[in-house]
Amino acid sequence: MTRELYDQLWDDPKRLRPFLERLMADMPELFPAGIEQGFTLTGRLRASVKLGVRLRQLRLRDKQVFTLRPSFVFGYMTGTVDELEKPLLLLSIGTPCWVVTKVCGRNDMFWQRLLERLGRNSLVGTTVRDPEQMPVHLAADEHHADWCGEKGYVALTAGGGCVLGLALTKAADDQHLAAAYGAFQKEALDAVPEYVPQTVNTDGWNSTRNAFRSLYPAILLVLCFLHGFLKIRDRCRKAHDLHQQVWYVYHAETRDEFTSRMTAFGAWFESRVWPQAVTDMVTKLRNRTDDYALGYTHPGCHRTSNQVDRPMNRLHRALYASRGLHGHQASGERRLRGLVLLHNFRPFAPRSNQPRPHDSPAHRLNQKRYHTHWLHNLQASASLAGYKTHT
Repeated sequence: MTRELYDQLWDDPKRLRPFLERLMADMPELFPAGIEQGFTLTGRLRASVKLGVRLRQLRLRDKQVFTLRPSFVFGYMTGTVDELEKPLLLLSIGTPCWVVTKVCGRNDMFWQRLLERLGRNSLVGTTVRDPEQMPVHLAADEHHADWCGEKGYVALTAGGGCVLGLALTKAADDQHLAAAYGAFQKEALDAVPEYVPQTVNTDGWNSTRNAFRSLYPAILLVLCFLHGFLKIRDRCRKAHDLHQQVWYVYHAETRDEFTSRMTAFGAWFESRVWPQAVTDMVTKLRNRTDDYALGYTHPGCHRTSNQVDRPMNRLHRALYASRGLHGHQASGERRLRGLVLLHNFRPFAPRSNQPRPHDSPAHRLNQKRYHTHWLHNLQASASLAGYKTHT
């Protein structure tokens, strides 16, 4: 809802009800379950003098009460889309809060609290609005973060070009990572009951793999080929022929072709003299041929960790610019969740003046959007905080 529609409809129940009923027919996923049985507009709440906006309440037949808020107004009445679009766009690319304050006003704590409020929404439910588009192929990894002077770990889960899970944990062992990735599992089951992913791409860290085995016993664990290549490249950066040979193996079309190319690569490698450090890493790569080959049995799975590494790099730059995380675990985690939610919905950068078929990662994943303005789309997608189950 824009400000113009708000001024026309909000104070007139006879005009607002048909408008809401049309939205319920077109976008039922944005409304609470049971609303199809009937609802009552119970009145208006206290107005925000600064914004000139008054919220309304909606009561269902089972006595549940929900608040109606137009999408041009942010939660807690902190501002409007027009006021907050540019600051949030700056925050989405990792701009420190003090720079946003210098450019846009307010104060640092205002912008941090705004991110934390965004982070209260379900990442899965807000991002994946069409259950049929829920990715079955995932990528997961952890990144260490400076947390109140100590080391913490940010566990990320990505799929479909979007970040779908984020949790902050104190350790990277089996127990802590299972709890961290379990937060993604809980949100995914709320959005898509009985959801079970088919594959997940991970690096060689056993605790990550064990965590997903405990959450999804039938999942296929795909080993990241990129990590194997990087260990070789870091020990011989100028050996371009070797680099090309490794990637030629990776670009096989089938499992049998991959195995055949790896065998030929081994013969080529052994016919030359290499430093011992390079030999050790290539031997390690070849010994894991069967693990890498599993990815070729599931078309569409992620054979490298790029799906999660790219958003993780942006998150790392934001953490570095802010000198790590400060405060309690819950507030730090919500701040990071707010950042990745902005990453999912902010517009793509323009490239070569060519029009893009999709505006944002979330638009590309869902193949639809609720509004052409990215922040309106985020606000509408965050209806009910992205959750289907409410008590």
